[in-house]
Amino acid sequence: MTIQRREFLKAAAGASLAGSFLTYGSAAAAATSSVPAFGFSDDRVPMNAANLCPMLSSVTEAHARYAAELDLDLSSGNRKRIEAMKEAARSQVAGMLRASADEVAIVRNTSEANNVIVSGVPLEAGDEVVLWDQNHPSNSTSWEVRVARSGIKTRRFSVPVDAGSIDEVVDLFVDAVGDKTKVVSFTHISNITGFRTPAKEICAALRKRKDDIHIHLDGAQTWGAVDIDLSEVDCDSFSGSAHKWFMGPREVGILFVRDRNIDTVWPLTVSVPWGDPTKPPKGARKFDALGQRDDAAIAALGDAAAFHAAMTPAGIEKQSMKIANRLRAGLQDLDLPFVTSANPLWASSVIILKAGENSPRMVSDVFDESGVITAPVAGFRMSPHVYNTADHVDRILAAIKKSRGMLVTA
Repeated sequence: MTIQRREFLKAAAGASLAGSFLTYGSAAAAATSSVPAFGFSDDRVPMNAANLCPMLSSVTEAHARYAAELDLDLSSGNRKRIEAMKEAARSQVAGMLRASADEVAIVRNTSEANNVIVSGVPLEAGDEVVLWDQNHPSNSTSWEVRVARSGIKTRRFSVPVDAGSIDEVVDLFVDAVGDKTKVVSFTHISNITGFRTPAKEICAALRKRKDDIHIHLDGAQTWGAVDIDLSEVDCDSFSGSAHKWFMGPREVGILFVRDRNIDTVWPLTVSVPWGDPTKPPKGARKFDALGQRDDAAIAALGDAAAFHAAMTPAGIEKQSMKIANRLRAGLQDLDLPFVTSANPLWASSVIILKAGENSPRMVSDVFDESGVITAPVAGFRMSPHVYNTADHVDRILAAIKKSRGMLVTA
């Protein structure tokens, strides 16, 4: 059984889950069709958005259609028609981030976007990079590789998951900055605790502490799940992957580089459409000159963006958090041991229980019992999104209750 568009939109508007959603614009007519909004079956329910989301069926269909159109006609005119959709997608994504299209590069994923910053920000031997210790390897180990070849230094700091206030968290970030700090790079939402950093307040405080640092924000767990306003979050760069919460095409991601920084950050790859070293592509496009790409997938990014624009990022965030909070409350009622903070200030749609070495087995047993897909990351991790329903939550809660003996209580 698949979730039909009609059922999905009805659930999205249901008071028990999400209050109310805005109408899905041009897809309203599609809501009355029998075409599923998502293609997964009811015995293979994804609840692992922190790693990989199902693509919207409309995105899957668009990708296949664009690829077929290219195979049918590889003339320069048709290729340019498909490639032009990249610019349309760029503008759509930029608009939702409250950024300029010239500040957005369409790369392959968050890891590549992070590595553009790691390799491209100008640093000299002795310069320091400050890293949150919950960063993803592409925003952590990658810096150590640069340390090995260039003589820069890294400094790591921790944030307790039981932090009591935004000021406490902000102070930890500011206190980590020293006189030689040139970069502060951190994850917006941690994939290993679900901790949601107060990025707006952190960036503002870092600017006051030292206004010449580059602030990079890894948005792998927020783009597509959270309403992000980069006109208010004063970071210098931001990264994201379409295959996660954005529910878009795979091997497509974004890198935002603020206009003031574009000229100083070096690209990771140089290819067409660069002319010569003095004539890079306009704006952040210089970071997505990666040679031949899956143009159909990039074009389909626009179809995913249309869905988010119609539902609105704020509406999608509300829906995702509603279903996550239902799951969180059910787990709390069962009095289970959490990795994730209980403080609503840090709450996200990434929820992790303490399972230790039993995590892989628990993931398997819960799937066999409920048909819900989770992940053994830093414990037993669940990351529901807008395609999950109250029934999915109830099923996984019942399965976890049966397997609770595998959880770590010490």
